[in-house]
Amino acid sequence: MEMPMDFVVIAIVIANLLAGFGFAFPVSKVFAKVAGKPEKVFRYYVMLIGVYLLESIVLMIGMGIPVLNVVLAFLWGVVFGTWLRKRTSRSEALSTSYWFSLYSSLPAISFILVPVFAGLGGWNILSSSAASGFGIPQFLYLPWPLNTILGFYVAVMVVAVFLKTVITVGEVNLLIRPEEESVTLL
Repeated sequence: MEMPMDFVVIAIVIANLLAGFGFAFPVSKVFAKVAGKPEKVFRYYVMLIGVYLLESIVLMIGMGIPVLNVVLAFLWGVVFGTWLRKRTSRSEALSTSYWFSLYSSLPAISFILVPVFAGLGGWNILSSSAASGFGIPQFLYLPWPLNTILGFYVAVMVVAVFLKTVITVGEVNLLIRPEEESVTLL
């Protein structure tokens, strides 16, 4: 069972280039609308490409496991909560942060190509013994669907997208809270 890793890396890079540049335009239009500067779409487009590059680098530093990307969601929540605090309504701010969190999760989503190409390369992507040979950690004692190549990558992707979205949107929600509705901790 041999998988052409060079081909997988090239496919992930191409997928990330297409996703990063392709989805940046609609999200940048949302940013320009929220900022009240529809003529500045290109400015937000370039900013989003920079964010995508940062997210991709952080994912590579984490060796394909998006733990650091989830940590980065805390930064995005503070940045967007502060930026959107007085610019727009709560629903528009939450919608903007939601679309941004999905956009910033695309590098993690692109790793779903690994089990696709592993399957094309002859690996049994639904076998736990094949997953062990592939490098999926067995010390985690995961149940069957998660201890396979496909299950592991899908779980990592879903958890990353979910956590990034909850953290980013949740922080924005907390930061745009009107002052008269202050929260006290008991």
